[in-house]
Amino acid sequence: MRPIYFFWIVFVISLYWIGYLYQDFLMNLLIAGLLCVATFWLKDFFDRYIKWNALSSFFCVFLLLTFLIVPFYFVGYKIIGFVLDMNMEAFSSFIDKIKQLIAQGFEYFPAWSNNVNNILSSISAESIMTYAIKFSGYIGKHSLNFVIDAAFIVIFLFFFFYYAHKFYDYILRLLPFEVSQSQEVFQEINGVLRVVFLTSILNVFLQGFMFGLMIIWFDYDGFLFGVLFGLASLIPVVGGALVWIPIVAYELYLGNIGIAIFIIIYSLVFIGFVIDNLIKPIIIGIIKQKILKTPLQINEILIFFSILAGISSFGFWGIVVGPTITAFFIALLRLYENNFSSKSDLNLVKKF
Repeated sequence: MRPIYFFWIVFVISLYWIGYLYQDFLMNLLIAGLLCVATFWLKDFFDRYIKWNALSSFFCVFLLLTFLIVPFYFVGYKIIGFVLDMNMEAFSSFIDKIKQLIAQGFEYFPAWSNNVNNILSSISAESIMTYAIKFSGYIGKHSLNFVIDAAFIVIFLFFFFYYAHKFYDYILRLLPFEVSQSQEVFQEINGVLRVVFLTSILNVFLQGFMFGLMIIWFDYDGFLFGVLFGLASLIPVVGGALVWIPIVAYELYLGNIGIAIFIIIYSLVFIGFVIDNLIKPIIIGIIKQKILKTPLQINEILIFFSILAGISSFGFWGIVVGPTITAFFIALLRLYENNFSSKSDLNLVKKF
């Protein structure tokens, strides 16, 4: 047997066992690596003023954690205060009024009215609180896993920042391409991840700001609900509905039907459709053209749909995983076209 064949057999076997050994950490490693690539411009910024690699890496991780932890701490503090000060009598009255409004609405649909009334009869303030306690226990149980995963991601992220240049140089030497070819692929992926990261931040800020600006006119805490709406916009599928639906229910309870309808239309049409589906691709295009030093050759609409596809397939972390897979595939196609294809008129990849 030729040595090269033996090497590949042993390598594939060892790769399988490495994957099996570290399977619980692979996703954490992947997320930390992608976050490092997406935010490495922070490391470059700190390296200009801080000569100690460990300290600049620490500040990068600390800044990212602050960006994530401070809003959650603020929201958690407000929610705990609201629960402790809750008046159960008022809450029970609120639930009864909402049930009454729903029942009145379904009186015009006799075929559904009985079923709806049966469902409403099983709902009460006590049953909702019981369910909320059970749900909080479920959340607490899974939050422990989330916190553990987040801790590993933070640790891996620090080491990725610390050893970034060594990792990058080693991978360039390892790949069976010319250095310039490998750099093209990495630059494409890095650019796409930067676009996705900055777009996500701007989208959270824009949606939260616009909702807070609207809700403050109805005597709500605009800052609190703006932060809540911005954070909720990161949650796949439901998004900001977690915030505006309870507010609409409360306005219906108060009898402010006009305000409730306005909040629904504003949240669904202006924020949910205009900002999320029309303005967001424009933001992607602006960031791609104005902020990145190296212009990307991937269309912003493709980046937008790769985010949606990633969320659909991988959940929350699909925000970065989806665009990475897409960018890597397109970069490989372009690499093949420019360096390995014998057809000079192959322009399919350029259309992307």
